[in-house]
Amino acid sequence: MIILLYGKETFRLREKLSDIIGEYSRKNSSGLNLRYFEEGADFEDINDCRKQVSMFDEKKLTVVYNPFSSNKTKEGLLKELSTVIESDDVFIFTQEGELKKGDKLFKKLLDFQKKDPKRIIVQEFPSLSLAKISLWIKGEFKKRGAEIEKEAVEELKKRCGGDLWRLDSEIDKLSLYKKNITKKDVQETVAGGVEVSIFPTIDAIAEKKREEALFLLYDHLKKGDSPLYVFSMIVYQFRNLLIIADFIEKNIKYEEAKKKSGMHPFVFKKTYGQAKKFSLGELSKIYGKLFEMDLKIKTGQIDPVLATEIIIFG
Repeated sequence: MIILLYGKETFRLREKLSDIIGEYSRKNSSGLNLRYFEEGADFEDINDCRKQVSMFDEKKLTVVYNPFSSNKTKEGLLKELSTVIESDDVFIFTQEGELKKGDKLFKKLLDFQKKDPKRIIVQEFPSLSLAKISLWIKGEFKKRGAEIEKEAVEELKKRCGGDLWRLDSEIDKLSLYKKNITKKDVQETVAGGVEVSIFPTIDAIAEKKREEALFLLYDHLKKGDSPLYVFSMIVYQFRNLLIIADFIEKNIKYEEAKKKSGMHPFVFKKTYGQAKKFSLGELSKIYGKLFEMDLKIKTGQIDPVLATEIIIFG
């Protein structure tokens, strides 16, 4: 069985993935049959994992990150797709961004889905409209036992845009702060962009200054930042780095990249400088690790402080 989750709205995509993994973990307590494969994984490794005999009487769950971005992964999947589909185990393919209908693997999956919709599930996560973002914000506050005024919703959207990753972090912070959020509360507690204080932490990680990065992590915690908030800011900034590194790789000029990124000029300048300290491959690997840690945090498998330490020392 294959579940394909894809789209521009990566927050809701990962939330759905977390829900599936959480449900699987509740039913299969051993955790030994849950596997993650980062972008660029060799299909033979994925296939070997499928063939292995389990010690436990439970289905395997294999998560493959961005399989459409790697020719190595795609070619293997195209050859063995029918075998994977017919397997009793579950494969989840997560792809950040849009998929073209002409893509061979995507087309083949959709063709199989028409024949057997129970074995192929495809769900797209497009960007939300401004109206839907407002409803989403209200719903997230309600989940956390808090309420937010209409003017405060608009102020939060103005400061965070449509970035659900950033919004989720700010909603966490605000709902811990108060249970009835006003526009003034948002103005006093939510910065207009990425927290400037996270830049030195990212620099230390980039330069492999592990002790310094660890010191900065605990400095955030001493100041009262929640561990989940710090982790989510690191995820948010590495996502920005990956976007800019991709622009650099494609030789897109600075001013054009700045415009396309939609970032504040100061944030773009700082992030552009940081992106040059990594290769695109390094960033993809770190972001893949962050992706895995994020899932483990949300499914209760790991503490956010430990997850951040793993990133620092990884």
